Amino acid sequence: MTASRRPDADAAAAAALRPLTSDELAAWLATSTTDYADDLEAAGLSRAAAERKADESTAREFPGGIPAPGQHVYAVTVSGEHVGVLWLAAGPADDPTNWWILDIVVFEPFRGHGHGRRAMLLAETEAARLGAAKLSLNVFARNAAARSLYASLAYEPTKIYLEKTLSSRER
Repeated sequence: MTASRRPDADAAAAAALRPLTSDELAAWLATSTTDYADDLEAAGLSRAAAERKADESTAREFPGGIPAPGQHVYAVTVSGEHVGVLWLAAGPADDPTNWWILDIVVFEPFRGHGHGRRAMLLAETEAARLGAAKLSLNVFARNAAARSLYASLAYEPTKIYLEKTLSSRER
């Protein structure tokens, strides 16, 4: 399937997950770490703090570039074509059936074709297969497209963080 073709019912049925190859994992990990730092910076952290937090998270969840136990990273494919990446994480020890989507990305050429929705449905199926009773995720407030997708799939807000940057006269 080419990026310019709209998926049809057959393509929806052909959506699948597969493990990333080691090269794909390394490339995604580098991009994901940078993207996370960018999001943290956009949310108000200094660049240095954002990079430090993203690097610490990567080192914890992917020691030596390999997924730690409970971390599951997949290629999202449609009709055999790699269109994105999904990262699922097992629930914490105090709530092992509450799994997390830690990253879901549809590559730029494939956006706007329903692949994000397909990836989310695959995430739900895979998480349930692995023992999840609930699936959670975080989304940055500025990501309106993702928030709309999640709402359309019946994901509900459970926490809302608010902040205000104070001017020098307010400090």
